[in-house]
Formats: sequence, structure tokens, C-alpha cells
Amino acid sequence: MRRPSRVVYASALLAIAFSGLLVAWFVSGWADVRAQQRDIRQAPAREAQLHAAELSQEMRAELARLLTRELERPYYHYSNLFHDPRAGASWSVTPSPLASGPDDPLVLGYFQIDTIGRVTTPTINDDVPELSEPKHLAQNQRFRDDVTRSLADELRTRPKDKDATIVAQADDQRKQRAQQVQAQAQVMQIDPSSYAQNAASNEVYIQQQSVQQTSTLSKTGAPIAITVSPLEWWTRPFAASPALIAVRHVDTPDGRLVQGFVVDKSALTSSLAARAGAYQAELRAVDDPTAPEVVPGWHVHVSPNPRMIGDASRDAAAVVRRFLTRFVLVGLLAAALFGFVLLLVARAEKLARERSQFAAAAAHELRTPLAGLQLYGDMLADGLGDPGKLRDYARRMSEEASRLGRVVSNVLGFSQLERGNLSVEVRPGELGTALCELAERAQPALDRAGAVLALDVPPDLRARFDRDALARIVGNLLDNAEKYSRTADDRTIELTARAAGDRVEVIVHDHGPGIAQPTALFQPFKRGVTSDGPAGLGLGLALSRSLAQAMGGELDYRPAERGATFVLTLAGA
Repeated sequence: MRRPSRVVYASALLAIAFSGLLVAWFVSGWADVRAQQRDIRQAPAREAQLHAAELSQEMRAELARLLTRELERPYYHYSNLFHDPRAGASWSVTPSPLASGPDDPLVLGYFQIDTIGRVTTPTINDDVPELSEPKHLAQNQRFRDDVTRSLADELRTRPKDKDATIVAQADDQRKQRAQQVQAQAQVMQIDPSSYAQNAASNEVYIQQQSVQQTSTLSKTGAPIAITVSPLEWWTRPFAASPALIAVRHVDTPDGRLVQGFVVDKSALTSSLAARAGAYQAELRAVDDPTAPEVVPGWHVHVSPNPRMIGDASRDAAAVVRRFLTRFVLVGLLAAALFGFVLLLVARAEKLARERSQFAAAAAHELRTPLAGLQLYGDMLADGLGDPGKLRDYARRMSEEASRLGRVVSNVLGFSQLERGNLSVEVRPGELGTALCELAERAQPALDRAGAVLALDVPPDLRARFDRDALARIVGNLLDNAEKYSRTADDRTIELTARAAGDRVEVIVHDHGPGIAQPTALFQPFKRGVTSDGPAGLGLGLALSRSLAQAMGGELDYRPAERGATFVLTLAGA
């Protein structure tokens, strides 16, 4: 059974190592990518929550400012007409500062509920209609009607256990009281005349217009104590939707008054939207512990707009694309490295196999001439054989030595080629004369091998060449031609030289079976025959081509109908 090669083992180990590293990196990296995606997608919501906290703080400050200012407002400003106590006991009333409408954009309207549940507003005077605010009379009338329908009964009676909703609202009130700017009720002292004029301001106004006085309104006496409770934030249904109202109670000798104002939700929402910027902000009258509170029961909800969410989604997708791009690039790099390492291993194994084949072939190539040398040497030393063939024995020893020399020369030449120090000395010379000399030296060996050398070389042919390199090339070509044509009927080897323009061609042609695998001819340790062909190292042609190129020429194989043709091209002289 054939043992698997080192390339198989190396590829398996490298595949396991690289795939394990890539899988581990992908798993850990993908988890990090998912975490980044979650963080990116949640970033708009987190920023919205932070912005909601900032907005709620600003809105609390805004409402606190409004509440602080309204705490300082006297109770008699809630009437259409009032008498200023600083005017003393003089008989006079004047329109309230609130008679022309709220002076703060956050206030929808002011109201007062007397002991019998009658609702009045500073902008409307039923007894003296000409004192009503004329520009928004219908709107003011609608506001008073909404207060009458939605708030009058509940605010006047203040039930504690009417139903679960009222109980919850009472709890909210207790929380609200802890947040009041002024925790205790105010007690103001007012003279009887001022109190009486404010209690009957319309009558005073009518009499004031007719220049009449009564003794009742001009009497003096002990100061009257008026107790005004702090304003409290309440949430009540108003005009079919929840509304934020501020309520206080005024205790007078004639009974308790309920005063307050309704916050304009649209104005509050507009103010909130102006501060929200690119976010979508909304004020909701729901109990939501996840949203920051402005006042008890009212929370600011801020959400990112669709563009922010879309940008976050694109950024999250970009994280995946960047990771996958890096992973693919690293995977490709790892695959390239994997292939490069395998190539090195395969190359090393191929080189080792070629070295092994070379060692076996070299041993065979060296053993054959050495065996001949030893045989003829022993015969000469022991006086064996035919005494008349001593010269023939000596010539055979010389031929075997030459053959051994060519093998050693090829090995040394290939070693020089690998080290990169293969050098030649190119000079112009008589190429025809040099080829004739080479043919003359090779002729005896070819004759004894049964081959015929046909020489066709002009004696005056000149070229640029190195004599030693030329001898190596022609010797290798002639030796190959003799070796690979031994089974041919025609053992003629043709050595031809001719001029081809400014170049000179040296052609060696045999009539053997030809080259079966010409693609690998000039590669070291490669041969153009099958494994059952003549023995050889596979170095001769590779070395010969390198020597030809070093002389500025080329060595090529040309297909022929019969046999093999090699052409050495040199520069003309």
C-alpha cells in the first residue's frame, strides 16, 4: 500500500489549523459585531432618554417659574374688577390684570369657583358685559363652560373616596404638596372696606359710575384675615382630555373660594417640541416609571425620529459589511498562505524526489563507465584477453573515461547553474573548425556504438561562442542522439551548421523514435521518454540550454516527421 505523501499530511494539518483559526475568529468577531449592532441600534433610544431627562428638567423649571409667579398673585385678581387695598377705604374698583386674558403663553385661562359652585373668569363680566374681553369672547365663554362642566363640582367638594381614580389623584396631590414652592398657606390682612369692595366689585363699579355711595361700604372695623393655600398641581379631565391645572383655596368670612388656572397643553407641547430639536417629544398624562417626570402624573416621552433610526440601521449594517469584508480578505490571504505553504511543501517533496531519482540515475550512469574501466583495466593488468587488442582495450577505457567525464561535467555544470555562477567566455571564432574537431573526437565512439555521423559544416563558418560550452552542448546532443536511436533502423546522426541571417544554426538530427514528451525536455531531472527508456540524469539538455543562453544564443527542439531535431542558435561573428 502506497504511503501518503507529505503534501497530503501537510495539507490536512494546514487545513485544520487555518479553518480552526478562521472559525474561532469568525465566532468571536461575529459576537462582537452583534454587540456593536445592538449598541448602535440602541444608541438613538439611549440618547433620546438622556434628552428626555434634560427636557423634563427644563419643563419642571418652566412650570416652577409659572407656579412661583402665580403664588404671588392676590386672590382678588381672579375677579373681573377688584379694589386695591393699598388705595385704602376710597370707593373705587379697576379691571383686573387678568381681565384682558392670560399674560403667560402657558396659561389657557384663570377661573374662580364660589361657595355655591358658580364659576367666574376674569375675562367675562356677566353683570357689566362691556367689561368682558371682546376679542376672544367666544373662546373665553367656552373655557368657562368647560370649567363648569369638568371641574366645578369636584374642585368645590374635593371628595376623598369617590372612586379609585379620585383616591389615586388624592395620593398624587399629597406628592405634589411636597414639591410646592411655598409649603404653607398665606394669611393676608385686609381692611373691611377693601374686602367689601372686592366682594361686590360689580356693584361698586355700577355705583361708582353713577357717583353714589353707601354707608355700608365705607364702614371701618377690625382687619379681615384671608387665608390663601399654596397652589397645587392637579391632573383632571378637561374638554375631553387630561389637563394640568393649578388649584388653591381662599378662605374668606363668606366661605371658601377655589381659584386656579389651566395650563395650555398645546403651548406646553409646542414649547417642548421647540426644545426637542431633531427628536420627537411628547408630554403624556400617564404614569410611566420609564419616562422622566415633569410634575406628578405627567411625563416627557422622547423618541428618535425615523431618520435617526434609519442612520443607526445603516451604521449597524455597515459594521457587518466591514467585518465580512475583513473576514473575506483575511480568508483569502489565509488561503493564499495555505496554498503558498503547500506549494513549498510540494516543491520540497518534488525536489527530494528528484534528488532521489538523480542519485539513483547518477549511480547508474557512473556505475556503467566505471564497470567498463574496471573490466578493461583488470584485463590489462592481468594480461587477459587478446594481446592484439590491447590498443582497442585502451581506446575503450578512454571512451568510458570520456563518458564518465561527461556525466561528472553535467553534474558540476548543473551545480554551477543552481548556484548562479555558471559563466562562459564568448569570443568570435571559427565555428566550422570547432565543430569538425568535435565530430572527429566523437567519431570513434559513435562508430563502435554502430552509429554513423554525417557532418555538413562549412569550414569558414564563424560565430560568437565559448569553446568549452560548445563542446558540452554538442557532446550532450550527440550522446543523446546515439543513446535514443539505438533501436532505429537508420543510425545516422546528422550534424549540420548554416548561417541564418545574422545568426548561425547548429543542427543535430537523428532517425530514432523522436520525443514523446517534448514539454519537459529542458527542465532539470525531466526527460522526454517514458520510464522504460534509456537511463539518464535528465541534466544534459537543461545544462545545454543554460550554456546556450549564457552565450547569447538559444537551444530549441523542432518536431520532425522522423527522429528528433535540436537547433543551437548562436550570434554570427
